[in-house]
Amino acid sequence: MSLMHLSEKLHAALEQELRDHIDPSVLKRGWQYYVDGRVQNTRASEYDTLYGIVQGSDLYSVVMDASHFAYSSCTCPEEHYCKHMAAVLFQACSELPDGPKVAEKTYFRMLGLTPASEATRSGGQEQVLALAASSVAFSHPTERSSGEQWLAWMEESQGDTWRKCRHSLHALQPVLQSLKGLSKDWEKPRQRLHWAMAVLFVLGQAEKAITTVDSFSRYYHEMSFIRMAEPWVEHLYTLIAEFEPTEMDDAEAQWADLLVSIVKERASSVERQLFEWEYIYLALSEKLSGNREWFERELASMLAAEREEDNPFVQIAIAMMYFFDKQDDKSMEHFAKASFEKAQRVIYPCAAQRMEEGKWELVQRWMSFLYERVYPNRSGRTVGVFVTLCRRADQDRPDIPQWSAYMTELLPYSYQELSEHWLNQQRYEEWADLMLLIGARLEDVGVQALREVAKSAPQVLLPLYHQSIDASIQTRNRQGYKMAVKQLKKLERLYKSEQHDALWDSYIKGLTSKYQRLRAFQEELWKGKIVT
Repeated sequence: MSLMHLSEKLHAALEQELRDHIDPSVLKRGWQYYVDGRVQNTRASEYDTLYGIVQGSDLYSVVMDASHFAYSSCTCPEEHYCKHMAAVLFQACSELPDGPKVAEKTYFRMLGLTPASEATRSGGQEQVLALAASSVAFSHPTERSSGEQWLAWMEESQGDTWRKCRHSLHALQPVLQSLKGLSKDWEKPRQRLHWAMAVLFVLGQAEKAITTVDSFSRYYHEMSFIRMAEPWVEHLYTLIAEFEPTEMDDAEAQWADLLVSIVKERASSVERQLFEWEYIYLALSEKLSGNREWFERELASMLAAEREEDNPFVQIAIAMMYFFDKQDDKSMEHFAKASFEKAQRVIYPCAAQRMEEGKWELVQRWMSFLYERVYPNRSGRTVGVFVTLCRRADQDRPDIPQWSAYMTELLPYSYQELSEHWLNQQRYEEWADLMLLIGARLEDVGVQALREVAKSAPQVLLPLYHQSIDASIQTRNRQGYKMAVKQLKKLERLYKSEQHDALWDSYIKGLTSKYQRLRAFQEELWKGKIVT
């Protein structure tokens, strides 16, 4: 309750100043704050000043000086004159005699409109239409409203929330909850669309917020923002998965098209962004492609975009739409036009899906397509996913030699994956050949692997021990000789377990003869009781 009412002079002065200094869209948000009862207190002073307290994300204190309006201020993050100032003026007006009408007249005068009652009496058709168009500012749309109307209302009512997100996205959580709450009683199909739009809206606000961060700390803010937004993004994917494109009526189909256009605009941007909008678009297009009419229309749109601009996203999108339509050759044709670095995260799942479907002729074509792009840029970082796909294919179809050939040709970068694969497949001879090829030292192989092979196929370890023993001797130092003797003891047990005593004796005789001049090595052989 105000301690001193707004005077006619102060009212007129502040109305004029706010009208001159505040954009109509901000005035509309201020009206919404007033209607929602967010203004907790107003007080006019005898010195042409109006004070107020407004509940926003925090409590904000407003001071408006009619005599020196440039000195007016609000404690909110907004750098210019804000909606909280407008809300305080409307609230002060409402506390005058016949206050609600006074506040309404003030609001419409500031917008250059005529209140509804006056417009109706005077037959002002244009004014009535203008009033209807601006009504979104103080009452949210309904379940029957279009997606465009809802998006406009979200922008008008909450469109500057990003300014409060300089260090955190906490200010967006209550926004999302309140937007979702507006449709909690709607029918499920329309509710999903509304909730999806609400999520896209807050993600868009987060994208605006990151632009205010200085380049020095941007990386850390990006990590923080992405982590905080993860539940929202996951919720969006869940909502998309629940869409029923073939059951949508015309209004719902228009909602869906609006969602696609919002995401497509983000995905097409070449600017650095927080979220992977292209994957959100692909999730939407995959689901909506269940409606053949929508699929053909969207594909035609993307093909037209391809002719107009060179954008990697467009090529990837077209490739995926052909993949959804089981036109794999055309899909690969468009993937080839995009940067492999950008497209590979989408191509790998295509190959994996064809494996799950058991379409091995297509799998071979996809894997060949991938190999042609992985091999020229092979490194420890680039081959991992491809080799994992090769392992999976080799488990299901070991009769196709292509998979092992790929993995072998990608050595040494595929060594770890290939070694584990052949052990898991109990292909011990191939595993041993790999160890020989790489020149692996037995002490680096792993005790568990050696035990497994020694138990199942001890004979394949013999050449490995020979190679490792020679490598230890070649170090020409006492420590290397000790390691060689340690390995010789294990090798002796292998020979004798296979009942190859004569071969063992022959091997030792040749070894001692070959290195007879290495006195230190001969001493270690004697100490280890390899020779007596």
